[in-house]
Amino acid sequence: MRPEIRRALDHVVFASATRAHSGSSGGITRAVRAGELIPLAPRVYLPSSAAGSLAPRDVAEVRDRASALEGASLRPLARRSAARVWGIPLLGPADEAVDLLGWNVGATRRGRHRRYWGTQHPDAMIDQRDGIALTSLPRTLAELCAAETFDAALVALDWAIRAWARDGEPVTTLDEVREAADALRIVRGRARLERALAFADGRSESPGESVSRALLHRLGFIAPELQVETVGRSGRRYRCDFGWAGSALVGEFDGMVKYGATRSDARGARDAIVAEKVREDDIRGGGVGMVRCIWRDLRPAPFASLMLAAGVPRR
Repeated sequence: MRPEIRRALDHVVFASATRAHSGSSGGITRAVRAGELIPLAPRVYLPSSAAGSLAPRDVAEVRDRASALEGASLRPLARRSAARVWGIPLLGPADEAVDLLGWNVGATRRGRHRRYWGTQHPDAMIDQRDGIALTSLPRTLAELCAAETFDAALVALDWAIRAWARDGEPVTTLDEVREAADALRIVRGRARLERALAFADGRSESPGESVSRALLHRLGFIAPELQVETVGRSGRRYRCDFGWAGSALVGEFDGMVKYGATRSDARGARDAIVAEKVREDDIRGGGVGMVRCIWRDLRPAPFASLMLAAGVPRR
């Protein structure tokens, strides 16, 4: 569990505990009206002072975890809520409802705060993480990727099989995800899941790289090699996100975090930008072109223009 999530959970207010302690939850109502408490879910609140530093996706994870720990739902977390607790990166805006596994195949029910997903297998592949009941990692991935877009499915699967080490983080295999889908008899969305399974590559080191690969494929560009090495004018060796065989061209996805966009350390951000510029100049000086993209470029039209201008080969 990330430190910022743990700290926020330490400040969560449960109405049941407040009522048991004081005999009333009227203080919570007054605090909500005053803007001091933010409702996360029924009977679950977060002080606004603790929520201020959290991104919307982090608030959603705190809500999912706190709702499960509060125990009123009586069902394991599933789909996007389970994905957040496992640490699976998700695309799109944060949800407002907690996703839960239904009691049976006809239990699909969607409300403002909770979504129950009907299933033929209500008790299969259930795991525990940080004291929370949730669908296992392979089951979570199988059900999530069958329901999400191809890009979102690829981001999740690339993360799950990532080849580079993540201390203490869960990993699985594509075979385990496919076996889970078979056991659950997933039909709806199965073709999308299979496309993502066939395209997944654990060498993609970030969601941005995964989405870039999906766009390259969709727009007809030749698939790049991943994590390629090149030599700069200085003789130094560099590892780049993408490279195209037979073409003196490499590509990189730049998440803004590497430049300190989420930090108040202006000097650190400036130093990172300067170091990256020196690195790029050295690579270009070695006779290799470079194309870079950031999140705002990951839309079909601007991305295609960027790749074409750089000379990325097309199929």
